[in-house]
Amino acid sequence: MFEAAIRYDVPPEAFVYNWRDAVLLKSFVEIGRSDPSRLAQIDDYVFSVMERVAPKAHGVHPNGIASAFGFAYLKGAGRATPSTDAALDRVLGQYHAIRRTPEGGCSHRTTGTELWDDTLYMLEIFLLENYRASGDVRYLDECVKEVLAHAVHLRDSGTGLWYHAWAESAVATGDTCSQPGWNVNHLQRNSEFWGRGNGWVAMTLADLLSVLPKDHPEYPVIEDMYRSMMGSLLNLQDRKTGLWYQLPARAGETGNFLEASCTAMFGYAMAKGFHSGLLQRKYWRSSKRALRGLDRYCLKNAGTEDIVLEWVCEGTCVGDRDYYFARRRIGGETYATGAYLLLANEIFNN
Repeated sequence: MFEAAIRYDVPPEAFVYNWRDAVLLKSFVEIGRSDPSRLAQIDDYVFSVMERVAPKAHGVHPNGIASAFGFAYLKGAGRATPSTDAALDRVLGQYHAIRRTPEGGCSHRTTGTELWDDTLYMLEIFLLENYRASGDVRYLDECVKEVLAHAVHLRDSGTGLWYHAWAESAVATGDTCSQPGWNVNHLQRNSEFWGRGNGWVAMTLADLLSVLPKDHPEYPVIEDMYRSMMGSLLNLQDRKTGLWYQLPARAGETGNFLEASCTAMFGYAMAKGFHSGLLQRKYWRSSKRALRGLDRYCLKNAGTEDIVLEWVCEGTCVGDRDYYFARRRIGGETYATGAYLLLANEIFNN
């Protein structure tokens, strides 16, 4: 199944420099790290993709930064070219120019300052790949800084879950996707824990803790965030299907629905934590239930070159409970396929 996905899902010439395809590319890289027999093929794929997109690569928005992790990967693999190195330098410069909160949180918007939990993963895969390629701990510190800065406004200390977004202004930046007035309250953030948004955070924390030295001054803080979040999610998993709901904290409510992408992300984060020695075996069992649930209810064309993950919440901005309940479930999204492959690889190849 992994081999089929690498051949078929996004041919090199069809890869788009965005956050969606970046997650799938990330899953290929992790498969290569886990299975050396596939590494040469995957390195060739990453090289083909990143060399082609290098001229238009940018880091003016966190979602654009995500794909640039491929440039850092090539540098670490000894496959960088002048074109990919120039693109990496350009993205790094633009990343540092993005507007930020006083705590250093990278804004999800280029006009107005907003923090979205989605942003963390897009930054994390880029920063941690730069750390792997260079050994420069400043990239680790930068990743830690982003987590802590986002947590100030988005993390709920009681549950360990994260709200979707916060806006510095009392009037959030207008867009055609978010629900008007989503942050009109004294905290200037939305009121719901969105599933996939928490999935991005869960994967970020699991990945960061797997490489962050335990003597780092902020390690205990990040570990506490992670353990708290995993504990809440463990209790919110649907026992019948192994899946999580679109709004996990509203499991079973009328209008809520089981969702594939957050399920894959939560399952991955638990499996990664178990392999890192941070979580007990019950979390490992939970991650395997998640994979079995995805295979049974959400995976289409299993064992072929055309696997599709269904029951995926469409691209989603910010709103209230009814806003999230009204989102459509679709299939074929590359970021969802990537999250599924990350989970499956973590269970079977690590």
